[in-house]
Amino acid sequence: MKDLINVIKLIAKFPDKLGVRVSKSKDGGYWAEVVNLPGCFTQAESPMELLAMVNDAVYTYFDIPKKYISKMPIYLPEEMILKKIEANEIPSNILHNELQLQRV
Repeated sequence: MKDLINVIKLIAKFPDKLGVRVSKSKDGGYWAEVVNLPGCFTQAESPMELLAMVNDAVYTYFDIPKKYISKMPIYLPEEMILKKIEANEIPSNILHNELQLQRV
């Protein structure tokens, strides 16, 4: 019961949406800043890896213990953008602009 209460308290910290600014790195890959979580940055080599790393950065930001990570929400973009990311592409209109991720 204590674990369930801890999980509920941790989930309550997560905002419903995240604004993420994505940029190409000078030496390849991408980096991202989670706009509504000050100081929350991450980087990755591919778009799909970047999406995973954004979620990992959010867990780190909120100091989520490893044993609870599988129970935490994840953030994903709208379906059309997710399909492009899965195809290893970040649409050019998203680069340097704010991409909205929804908590699921």
